[in-house]
Amino acid sequence: MNKFRKLCFFFIFILTLPVSPEGKYDVFFYGGKYTETDLLPILFRGKTEYKKSYIFVTGLNYPLHSKIRFMNFEAEGQLAKHFGIMNHLEVNSLLIARIENLFYLPLSFAFGEGISIASRNPKLENKEKGIDFLDYHYSPMQSYYLLYNGFYPLGGNLQLNSIKSNPILNYLMVEFDYGIKSMKYYPRVFFRIHHRSGVFGFYCPPDPACGSNFISYGIKFRI
Repeated sequence: MNKFRKLCFFFIFILTLPVSPEGKYDVFFYGGKYTETDLLPILFRGKTEYKKSYIFVTGLNYPLHSKIRFMNFEAEGQLAKHFGIMNHLEVNSLLIARIENLFYLPLSFAFGEGISIASRNPKLENKEKGIDFLDYHYSPMQSYYLLYNGFYPLGGNLQLNSIKSNPILNYLMVEFDYGIKSMKYYPRVFFRIHHRSGVFGFYCPPDPACGSNFISYGIKFRI
């Protein structure tokens, strides 16, 4: 409860900041939950397989006042805290392309690309051979024993090859936001996929690929 009160006071403080004539920055906050599902199945099939690892992110977004046809460009910096199964810090820097007023609604779609630096090699991005079931990992020997005796954990994932990740990976995000510009501080709610990846072997071995995904929801204000 004490942490919740501090967070409420912080939001109130943000809302009392003076607004610049044009509104130069967006300050944002979002939280998300880790999913084992890869990026494309999340986007196109809505399939998710969650684990008990969470992320809280805050940061600043700055419009670059640059435009190519219907796309506006932005720069963004983030500070993230992981808790649950993973417990580390993460810093992300990225460029964003945004399409506004989708379907003539106060709705925008954005795609961002940059770099992600974690304070340690994230636990869930590294996988050993064996079977993962819920939050438990069966070693290759344990997995062989289970399979030999005709038992396979329903819903378990068979990991044939180990995965070695890296604290420094590519960062990518996909976002939809909704808000009304005429309101003070231009408040918006948004859905974002927070994605780290090895970019087909650039940062870590490509097969199997390393990385992580968080399904996230948040709010942003213009100051």
